[in-house]
Amino acid sequence: MAGERRRGEATAKLGGGEFSARVQRGEKLRPPGRRAEDHAARLLRGEAWRDLCRALERTGERLLEADNPRDERTLAEGFRYLLGLTTLGLREVVDLGDPERPVFVHVQDPFVKWGAENADNLYLQASVRGDRTYRIRGERGTSLDFLIEVKEGYMHLGDVRNFAVCSAPDLEIGSDGRFEILASASPQTGNWLPLHPDATQIVIRQYFYDWEAERPARFTIECLESAGVPAPPVTAAQVGRTLDALGHFVENTFRFWAEWMPEMRREHVAGRLQPALPFVGGADDIRYGNDVFTLAEDEAILIETGLPDARFWHFQLGSDWFVTLDYANAMNSLNGAQLAVDPDGRVRIVIAHADPGVPNWLDTGGRKSGMIQYRYVWTRDAPEPRIETLPFDAIGSRLPPTTPRVDPATRRDQIAMRQRSIARRFTR
Repeated sequence: MAGERRRGEATAKLGGGEFSARVQRGEKLRPPGRRAEDHAARLLRGEAWRDLCRALERTGERLLEADNPRDERTLAEGFRYLLGLTTLGLREVVDLGDPERPVFVHVQDPFVKWGAENADNLYLQASVRGDRTYRIRGERGTSLDFLIEVKEGYMHLGDVRNFAVCSAPDLEIGSDGRFEILASASPQTGNWLPLHPDATQIVIRQYFYDWEAERPARFTIECLESAGVPAPPVTAAQVGRTLDALGHFVENTFRFWAEWMPEMRREHVAGRLQPALPFVGGADDIRYGNDVFTLAEDEAILIETGLPDARFWHFQLGSDWFVTLDYANAMNSLNGAQLAVDPDGRVRIVIAHADPGVPNWLDTGGRKSGMIQYRYVWTRDAPEPRIETLPFDAIGSRLPPTTPRVDPATRRDQIAMRQRSIARRFTR
């Protein structure tokens, strides 16, 4: 079902604001270009380290100036997010820094969060060069499916092109669940993933529907041209370049996503959610719906939607930093297998600060504002949900009389299941 995007279908823009507009126009955001000897000299004089610290300082100042609520909790979550971005940056420039000796690395996890990752996904990434040949070995596991993409790079740094994609049904997989994929510019027999000359990443998204039962697939990768060749000694030029890349990555990643939330607030229309569309830089098989919410203490939000003709779909909440909430320890995401369907064939979801005692509850965790996100993946349509804000006490009267009740003990069991499943999913 790859490539289901229909001809002429609208594609959503990237974010909002001046910085995002530069990316939208195709501008590549790169660290300053320097000669190797200049990188080495700056490192040895301490300039590269000081510049990194200044970049992190500027990012902290930009966080304090962001168009977000100024309460203690929002700012605390913002700085925690910045710590995660710094961790991601280190993974990007160190763990993922050598396409000759690549490894698959978690680029998002329950602590390292950015760009409102899918709570039902396990993301892996490896760095590649378009003129090399890579062997990917895998064990299928029992996750619903996975997407393997060859990408130009990070969308928020201007690298928005996707060059190739495959999913589990596209592969020849042995009876023991094992498989191999060759990624290269030249065609290969068997499972082949085409590499483009401008490719820098292979990204894997694994999808989990039954959190309790499904187990992750496992992947390894090696570059055939450099297999068995020792890595060269580290150099001052290399480390200087790495420090520049880290500061650039953290500062510009934060800036891009920080501009998106104010744009969504400006475009929000009461009583509706923005439609789910493919996004520039996003996977071709995914439609994303992004919108915002505000909710008083005595209010709730009711979302009503038909069922999409999709292999995977879900709803989840995020913070004012365009970051998913702690989905391991609270009921703030529900996928198509977890959502209860009413007798009329529709799904009704309640967003509230307190537990309304119904199956389809998304917990704000007490946040008075944030984002609502939904995805349709491998889908043939994209239903547009209806949404309304109502008094919390009116929830029962707006739901079908057959709506089951969820008692506190059952809810605690649900959260315990989520905790076990997330811990298992992210075990290395």
